[in-house]
Amino acid sequence: MPSIRDVRTRLLTPENVGITVAIVLSVVGAYVIQLRVSTGVAAFFGLIVLGVSTPTTLTSHGLLGTRFASAVVRTGAACTATFVVYVGLLIVVSGRDGSLLDAAVAFTLTALAAEAAARRVD
Repeated sequence: MPSIRDVRTRLLTPENVGITVAIVLSVVGAYVIQLRVSTGVAAFFGLIVLGVSTPTTLTSHGLLGTRFASAVVRTGAACTATFVVYVGLLIVVSGRDGSLLDAAVAFTLTALAAEAAARRVD
């Protein structure tokens, strides 16, 4: 039977910490989008791009680092940059009305930009 120390080292990996930080920031980001744009679909796409796409991109390119603190800082910085890009594209594309098509276009362009930035850094 594994001890509590074994469980702790398995749970506190840079990948799990990055996912947790991204999820927390995605909930905050989606709430802010919901307050400003007032459409659920734009907030939902923001939730997905911040909480799923960003940590997946960081993990797949090995950009989280090997330490707990570096994973937190890098995920926070990546989520902040992704949020700014997504909201900026959402405003440019839709003019703040946030329809389904406009939010999908902003989401796709943001995910592609995050992937391109990760490849450039990698």
